[in-house]
Amino acid sequence: MLGRRPFDHSGIGVSSGIAIGPAYVLEHIALPVGGYDIPPEEVEAEVTRLKKAVQLAHEELSEIGRQVRERVDPQQAMIFEAHQSMLADPMLVEVTVQRIRGERQNAEHILWEVSQQISEQLRSIGDDYFSERNHDLFDVSRRVLKFLNRLSAPARDQPREGSIIVANDLGPAEMAELHQLGAAAFVLAVGGPTSHTAILAKSLGLPAVINVENISQIVRTGTEIIVDGTEGVVILHPGEEDIERYRAAQQKYLLKRMSLEALRDLPPVTRDAKCVRLHANIEFPEEVEAALHHGAQGIGLYRTEFLYLGKEQLPSEDDCFHAFRHVLDRQAGPVTFRTLDLGGDKRPELLPSGPEANPFLGLRALRLCLAQPKLFRVQLRALIRAGEGRSLRIMLPMVSSVEEVLAARHIIEDVEAELVAYGHAPVEELLVGIMVEVPSAALIATSLAKVCDFFSIGTNDLTQYTLAVDRLSSSVAHLYSPAHPAVLRLIHMVVEAGSAANIPVSVCGEMAGDPRLALLLLGMGIEDFSMSPGALPEVKRAIRNADYAHLSGVAREALRLSSAREVVEFLLSSITVEN
Repeated sequence: MLGRRPFDHSGIGVSSGIAIGPAYVLEHIALPVGGYDIPPEEVEAEVTRLKKAVQLAHEELSEIGRQVRERVDPQQAMIFEAHQSMLADPMLVEVTVQRIRGERQNAEHILWEVSQQISEQLRSIGDDYFSERNHDLFDVSRRVLKFLNRLSAPARDQPREGSIIVANDLGPAEMAELHQLGAAAFVLAVGGPTSHTAILAKSLGLPAVINVENISQIVRTGTEIIVDGTEGVVILHPGEEDIERYRAAQQKYLLKRMSLEALRDLPPVTRDAKCVRLHANIEFPEEVEAALHHGAQGIGLYRTEFLYLGKEQLPSEDDCFHAFRHVLDRQAGPVTFRTLDLGGDKRPELLPSGPEANPFLGLRALRLCLAQPKLFRVQLRALIRAGEGRSLRIMLPMVSSVEEVLAARHIIEDVEAELVAYGHAPVEELLVGIMVEVPSAALIATSLAKVCDFFSIGTNDLTQYTLAVDRLSSSVAHLYSPAHPAVLRLIHMVVEAGSAANIPVSVCGEMAGDPRLALLLLGMGIEDFSMSPGALPEVKRAIRNADYAHLSGVAREALRLSSAREVVEFLLSSITVEN
């Protein structure tokens, strides 16, 4: 970090880079959402007004998508196709139409209520990826409301080229429009790192910082600001010295990005010839392209829950099959599919059940699939069909006992036999592994290794459950540390159990994407890492600059330390990572 001042502001950096320029505060015109009665004879005209607004929104999204496809990145145009799909989703439009006819109230009010209800469902899904989809829903709903109210574009005038957009929130379509007008960076008061807006900012190469509290009320249009998307810092009214320092940092960042891009096709191997495998974590099929762009050798974690997002009914076997097959067709390397991690607070309407006092420790993930085998079998049939004639890797989440693995394997084998009996070609190689993300699984890793083909350590949940710390809670976030000796020793136990049983052990949590922690894990014996696509180049560079023999010694010493602080300080002094 280049230094902080009392009037600087911090948030979450979701797209790296540095921008310096005048702020442009995007103030959205308030959209009326209040309700009023519609006379019976005017109800159908109100329905027609809604459908016309939806049509205009659809056409506008189509045009934005076309421009992004031609000028930016064809893959990112899929974001706007997804928004168009939302407009076609009966859960939004048809339900709104039904309620307009039934309640005889204005379209704006009903649409807003329906979108808010769907948004509540999305927010209640514990996974960050799913909860952030409500930002896309808000963007789509706001666009329809704009046409319902005959509004112009959200900005009343256009920002000049090089402006830094400051807003409370922003959808990807608006970001694309502003990028075409020459926006240099984005600062938002809210948002999430897994939102489509954040993903698009990365693809556009635009620095972006989110969760900067009240920023749109603090900044005025024309205010000179600096945005550091790498550190998550926003500097208001910078002096000449600040600008000079950040211009130097900006140049350094651009040179670094060029050097990282040059590594894409080079192998991840240490200076003393230790070979490592680097894979990507993805959450929807379109991310395969980003993984390939950043040099992923395969997909180490494909979260399959996106197919169940915001639906009135469960996806069909064919829906799942086509999504899974798309990923397998696009990725030449191995793909590891994690089975459904739904349950607890992740099933408000989709999977009705009684309330649970602590849904995170309740009927979720593999437990839910075993309790509802029909749900499980649909996904497994799609996976095995998609893997016909190929190697297929299936990973079971939140495993806590040997019995769970045996029960799941029995269902998997039964589904495979059933498909073969119906004339489907068999899978060439079917590997079944588990995510090690609760302490009980790590403690019995030797026993689990006898019934598993591979282990993948989910360090996010393993850290959370080991330390009894909710990593999303600001009041205890300072206690969350994957460098805690208890976490490291559990990982070490899993590595040793995997080695003794001759099964591969990988890491797919956030530790894998931190260059210094990844090198520690390499020293502990982990040779297979999976991370968000954007983290791959820096981790590869760190590996290529390291010596495995040295890292092994560092790991042995780190495992002897007694606190997270000691481990962090030791790693800072023992492992050099290029910035």
